[in-house]
Amino acid sequence: MADARPPVEPLLHPIEDVEAALERGDVNSDAVRQTLAYLGSNEQWSWFYAISDLAEMEVSLLIDGEDQCFVDWGTISRVGLNPPEGGVIPFRVWIHTHPSGNSYWSATDKHTLAIASAARIMQSAIVLGHGEMKCAQWTAEPAESPIAYEGPLSNWTEEAVISYEEGPSPWLEGAIQ
Repeated sequence: MADARPPVEPLLHPIEDVEAALERGDVNSDAVRQTLAYLGSNEQWSWFYAISDLAEMEVSLLIDGEDQCFVDWGTISRVGLNPPEGGVIPFRVWIHTHPSGNSYWSATDKHTLAIASAARIMQSAIVLGHGEMKCAQWTAEPAESPIAYEGPLSNWTEEAVISYEEGPSPWLEGAIQ
C-alpha cells in the first residue's frame, strides 16, 4: 500500500505543464495531480481518462466528505484505495480509470468496494474506460440490483455501462463554468 498523500487542490494547470510532466514521467507533479482533481471534480471524464491513458497507468481520485480531493496512481491493472491523509469519512465518491479501455468492476475493485461497504465509508464509485463509465451507489439495505447478491457487495448497485461525451476542452476559455 502506498503512503497516504495529503489532499490536492483542484486547479487546472496549463496543458503544456501537464504534458511536460507526463513526458518526464512525473505523474505526482502538482500540475498533473491538481489538474486531475479539477477534471474529476468538474466531471470532465474524457480529459481525466486521457491523462491516465497517456501515462499508461490507472489513476484514482477520492473525494471526501468535505470535498477534499486525493489522487493516487497505480499500475495498468491496479490502483488501490489508499487511506488519505486528513480525509473525512464518508467519502463522497471514488473515481478511477481502466486504461485498458473497458469499464467494469475488476476483482481489485470489488475487493475495495467490499471493504468500503463493510466499513460504511464510501457513498459512490465510478470506473472510467475509454468513452464509457460504470457507476455504483452504496445503499444501507441490500440493493435491488446489486453487484453481488450476498455479502458486502449486495449493498452496491450494479448499474449499466454508459457512454460519456468528450465535451469541450477545459483549457478553452469558458469551457467549464
